[in-house]
Amino acid sequence: MRRATLGGILATAALLAGAAGRCAENPGTTAAPILQVPLGARAVGMGGAFTGLADDGSALYYNPAGLSTLDSREFSVMYLKGWEDETVEHIQGVTPIPWGFIGDYASLGASGLFSQHGDIEVNRTNADGSFLRTENIDAGGDVVATLGYSERVMNFEVRSWDREMYRVDHFLGISGKYIRSTLAQTYSAATVAGDVGYLVRIPDAGIGLGFSLLNVGPGMRFISEKDPLPVTARSGFSYSPRLTDSSLPGSQSLIFSADGEYLPQERMWHASLGGEYMMWRTFSTRLGYQINRDLMGLTFGFGVRWRGIHIDYAWALSETMNDIHRFGLTYRFGRVPLRRREERRRPYIESMPEREDLQDIEERVPRSFDKPEEPRRNPPDREKTVAPGWIY
Repeated sequence: MRRATLGGILATAALLAGAAGRCAENPGTTAAPILQVPLGARAVGMGGAFTGLADDGSALYYNPAGLSTLDSREFSVMYLKGWEDETVEHIQGVTPIPWGFIGDYASLGASGLFSQHGDIEVNRTNADGSFLRTENIDAGGDVVATLGYSERVMNFEVRSWDREMYRVDHFLGISGKYIRSTLAQTYSAATVAGDVGYLVRIPDAGIGLGFSLLNVGPGMRFISEKDPLPVTARSGFSYSPRLTDSSLPGSQSLIFSADGEYLPQERMWHASLGGEYMMWRTFSTRLGYQINRDLMGLTFGFGVRWRGIHIDYAWALSETMNDIHRFGLTYRFGRVPLRRREERRRPYIESMPEREDLQDIEERVPRSFDKPEEPRRNPPDREKTVAPGWIY
């Protein structure tokens, strides 16, 4: 009888977990390491410091509340080439909608994440335990489907110390995920998870502050024990100063961002710093650095925009001097006017009459508003009214 040895299967699982751990910075105490792979070539170029910025489709991964900051429809794809034959593919779409449940500036987002861990070698034996042959099998992969929603729940104005008025916007977002993983063509597991995010923006001051709690849900069970998901708490800050130096190119912008995250299951914390400089609203250069990570430190990226098409590239350096390359392609179209985005959903009937006014309404007799007839006057007596002839 030909079969794969138990040791071979366990070695396969261990090898896969180690490979995923190298790709996702997972120390091995949680399931679904694909959930910790940073997404978005633009965000990765900034070191992953994107929770307080979250102004493109990558907000679905870092902070779902940022989906409301998009005023155009967006469709994007990303490809990640990691170690050996490990690959990650990501596809997503975001669209603004003209109404919200409790506020305005609402948006919907959806994404699909697919990873392949390549092939591994498995030793096969006969029934007596003697070696038979070595085969290459599929190491496994992951599929993550995500659906998110966001809207602006509150906005007001505040006066600064220089007596200038600033608008403050508050956004809230949620998302749900379906996760499925396979190991060595033999084992599989599936589960669900949820995210929640909050974002505060002061557009006139160029300030953003965000918070998110990601991957909250039951764990995954492959054989007997259930492994928890990599729950992550993130917070971030972004600042975009006003550039007024005439010596610099026109239509320019500069963004600084900083993020901190904590993983309670692993009892680990990470931090990241990033920056982006854009000139002529076309060319972007990005730089970032990640702190307290064994996998990546320095990151670099650039981007090009042309008529709604965005092409982004990100490069990351690890301690072993291996390179990780990310390529992203985004298309923005169908801009929704701000007037429509500020509309709030209203019920069909805005007010109802009092209950007393509805009682016996069918039995009431309509009143007549015709003008009443005036009484008929008698004609005057001509004998009494005719003057005597001698007067004339």
